Amino acid sequence: MKAVALLFLLASTACPSDKIQIQRDGAQWLVTVSRSLPAQSLDRIVSMGDLTVRGRSIKNIRYTIAQRLSTDEATARRVSKTLRAQIAGGQLTFEEPASVRIEVPRKSRFMALGSVAGMIDAADIDGSVRADTAAGRITLDRIAGDVDIHSSGGATSLGSIGGVVRCHSGGGTIRAVLVRGQSLFETDGGDIHLGDMMGAVRAITAAGGIRIDQAGAEVFADTLGGPISIVRALGLVIANSGGGPIEIGDAPSVRCQSRSGTIRLNNVSGSLRAVTGHGSIIAEILPGHPLENSVLSTRNGDITVFIPSDTGVTIHAETSGSRNPRSIVSDYSGLRTVARGSSVVATGRINGGGPLLRLTGAGGRIEIKRR
Repeated sequence: MKAVALLFLLASTACPSDKIQIQRDGAQWLVTVSRSLPAQSLDRIVSMGDLTVRGRSIKNIRYTIAQRLSTDEATARRVSKTLRAQIAGGQLTFEEPASVRIEVPRKSRFMALGSVAGMIDAADIDGSVRADTAAGRITLDRIAGDVDIHSSGGATSLGSIGGVVRCHSGGGTIRAVLVRGQSLFETDGGDIHLGDMMGAVRAITAAGGIRIDQAGAEVFADTLGGPISIVRALGLVIANSGGGPIEIGDAPSVRCQSRSGTIRLNNVSGSLRAVTGHGSIIAEILPGHPLENSVLSTRNGDITVFIPSDTGVTIHAETSGSRNPRSIVSDYSGLRTVARGSSVVATGRINGGGPLLRLTGAGGRIEIKRR
């Protein structure tokens, strides 16, 4: 991202162009200082408190600093003289812990925003945005370019983003509605909920759940201790959970693993690999789409697979811990079932045969159903 075009000319002391308002608001005094600035080059804005930025069809910059005080009018007037902006080395800084609202030219090509102890809220920017905050939440919407976000612990909320997204949170939740480029989302302890992701997606959380409504390409989802739900993906889905269920709604190829949780695959095709240490597996093969060599395996649970009548597969199914031949059942004829030691094995061709579908379980049943 190129730092080009936010422009300012500032003074650090009061100027005739400053508009100061002091008014009572209930038990408090509200102090606001507003100013309009002509253009000079700037590439970063930093606020000690909350920072709100809006793109407008303007050439200059307008900002308002607001602070609420539980004090008397005389003190409020003294405080109004300290609410100033400083500029040095291409950085505009608001040093008081006040709320800052800035209107900037919509066509700014790059904007770096920082807040030390507050939130960042930016929208309606045609260029790219970088946002950093130590403690507050970050909200970005209607950003046409790329987005780069770093938060030490606050929540992140994204609306419509036109480019690539890179987002890291030290522990907050992450939500995104629409991202047109590829995206990377990481959080050390919160949930990730993504809407329409038009590019490839990587979503990683240390302790939360992951939900992706739609992805236009490949998906990688990883959590150490929560559920994963991916409603639809147009590319390969790789999903790993250290201790929760996994559900994939519609995908052309799947690789998923859970240490302890049920895995459900709906409307899947291509190459499938689903492994869980403790839980059941339910897989529904999408009609009219070819299946490749696949594996469904659980160490403690049932396996149920729904196979359409237009999908040919070769079955190798095995369940251990029981010699009961009814531990493997099929709606399709043509499978040969035998007992081998403490296991039951069923092999054969369904719908004329095809790629190998290997089903392995322990302590449960394997059911092959007609879809």
